[in-house]
Amino acid sequence: MSLSSKIVSNTLISYAGRAVSIAFALIIVGLITRSLGQEGFGEYVTVLAFLSLFVILADLGLHSLMTREISREEDSGPVASNFFTLRLIASLFFLLFGFGAAFLFPYTIEVKLGIGIGALGFFFLSVHQLLLGVFQKHLAMHLAALAEIAGRGAQLLFVFLIYLYVRGETPHIVLFMYLVAMSASSFVIFFLTFLFAQRYTRIGLRFDIPYWLKIIKTTWPIALSIVLTLIYFKIDMIFLSLMKPAANVGIYGAAYRVLEGLIFFPAMFAGILMPILSRDAVNNHAHFKEVFRKSMRVIAIFALPLVGGGVVLSYSITNLIGGKDFIIAGAPMQALFMATGIIFFGNILGRAIIALDLQKKAMFAYLLGVVLNVVLNLIFIPKYTYMGAAWSTVITELLVVAFLFWLVWRKTGAFLDISGVIKAAFAAAVMVGVLLFFASPISAPLSFSGLGLAMLAGAGIYFGVLYVVGGIKRQEVRSLFYGARR
Repeated sequence: MSLSSKIVSNTLISYAGRAVSIAFALIIVGLITRSLGQEGFGEYVTVLAFLSLFVILADLGLHSLMTREISREEDSGPVASNFFTLRLIASLFFLLFGFGAAFLFPYTIEVKLGIGIGALGFFFLSVHQLLLGVFQKHLAMHLAALAEIAGRGAQLLFVFLIYLYVRGETPHIVLFMYLVAMSASSFVIFFLTFLFAQRYTRIGLRFDIPYWLKIIKTTWPIALSIVLTLIYFKIDMIFLSLMKPAANVGIYGAAYRVLEGLIFFPAMFAGILMPILSRDAVNNHAHFKEVFRKSMRVIAIFALPLVGGGVVLSYSITNLIGGKDFIIAGAPMQALFMATGIIFFGNILGRAIIALDLQKKAMFAYLLGVVLNVVLNLIFIPKYTYMGAAWSTVITELLVVAFLFWLVWRKTGAFLDISGVIKAAFAAAVMVGVLLFFASPISAPLSFSGLGLAMLAGAGIYFGVLYVVGGIKRQEVRSLFYGARR
């Protein structure tokens, strides 16, 4: 099988696995929202958002750098083991620090205890994320997808049992049990990921302090960039939890949790491309430009209909997921769908930045993003609550992605496939127009069957129009199906 076919196959398998995982996650969110209500779910997502900040700190840029380094090594065992050990220590330190720091914030004691319970789950997820680099190198993301499906399936089972048999308990007891379920499922994901990774690379504890210092010296710009990026992506939830009642956090969190799952798709695609971009950035600049241009076109093909369809169907989605109490979450979800489309492009750009060793220059973009997002949140949240948080995210993401694109273009001359983007935008516009004309889902949320039909019809219209205008070619369709069969 050719390299391109392997990439296609890996991407399709990864996406299929992620789709199943997202389906499980949405059912989980639906059960938890109906069990806890706006206020209780607000406390739940506050716990997750707070811990996410400290997982970000624990990353230290290790995941991206390990993917790059093991892609250049035949025997990647010692390298991977050093990264693994360093990640274990960093995750343990920052999450313990986060639990202690929670008591400095004006949260309820129940939220603070919830942070302590959830920290264990985030520890396992943090270490699991690092191991994905092994599967990306060997184009074996199907195993990573299998581990996540198993973990999400376990969480769904636990949550369903809690929903059925613990409904009579006090809300905070139920909240704690849902966090225990999350931690247990995180352990399942980590354990299976670690087990599968051993097929390709022997990973264990390795304490090579001089090599660690070398890693930290190389990775600190990456680490700082990642920290800054994800802080401005997560900080809105923290500001909202500090400025507004828990019910507002719950409404915003319902929209946010749906979209968090979608962001993984471009991240997975970009992760698969990372080894290729890393090699080409050093050895073949012309091929780097070609891969970058094609990958941005692929992202546009999927991001533009997602944004258009998401804006139209947001109220129907929130009604399905959270019930009537969470229909109002459709408003911030519309803005967050726009942010998600921008983030799709940002994932490719972020990997290109690392491959080109432009982390130090990109750091200023991320720092600007943090400053801008903090200022916008402080201005807009007090007046517009969760809508202020949502639009602050959109504006910040747009500015940062534009700066990253400028850096890549300035370094390599790589640019967008303008014709491909215009064709995708036209097809997405036709799809949106048809959905609005026949369904009017914004003013009247669709039922489950109606939503499913609208999504299928929308996808059919979009790809049909895209094919007619030449946005996707016959040989590309053939390659896609060939890769899927293989």
